[in-house]
Amino acid sequence: MSAALFAADLRLLWRHGFAIAYLVVAALYAAVLSALPRAWADAVLPILAWSDPAFFCFFFAGASVCLDLAQGTFRSLFASPLRPSDYLIVKALDLGILSFAMAAIVSASSRGADFSLWPLAASAAFGGAPAAMLGAALALRLKSVNRFMMGSIPAFLVLALPALDYAAGRYLPPWFGPIAALSPGGASLAFARAAYTAAPAGELALGALAAAAWTAAIARFALAPAVNAARGD
Repeated sequence: MSAALFAADLRLLWRHGFAIAYLVVAALYAAVLSALPRAWADAVLPILAWSDPAFFCFFFAGASVCLDLAQGTFRSLFASPLRPSDYLIVKALDLGILSFAMAAIVSASSRGADFSLWPLAASAAFGGAPAAMLGAALALRLKSVNRFMMGSIPAFLVLALPALDYAAGRYLPPWFGPIAALSPGGASLAFARAAYTAAPAGELALGALAAAAWTAAIARFALAPAVNAARGD
């Protein structure tokens, strides 16, 4: 992997409109937060920061792969020295960088400098990696943007479990919280919350281990078979 590969994928994301979509959503988030009372904004911020890596990395990675399939970009990888795994890792990293920048901009619009950057970066890394890989794997299976947007909803609901627990945990069974915390999106929300309030180090460490395990499992059992299937098409 090289800087040229990162730059090429960022140009591709810009050409497909994903970078512009990030900017538009960031502006909308900032406008909504500025209109809310500080207490309300503080309650909403962790979910908005979580949505960047979990929501956008998942759907944007999948939609980007679908567009690359339609344009023949992905198939050309099999005839080049670049491995498909490198291409997908770069895409996940680029989307993670965009989601981190978006979360930082939105946080600054609401709290100024009263937040920590490193938990937002960790949220983007531990949330964006499994989300982007899962989105890419589903896109390689479903092959078109329309099919991906509809067929990926059940998988995204699994990523959204931490957000449901955050919003309505008091009304849910006691066993739901640990499941949500150890789900693929759990670490992302835990670190997003840590950007604004102190969080137990053990909880963050457990979330990071769970996210790493999910990333490895998705790469091995979902993404690798999907890449092999695309190679045979």
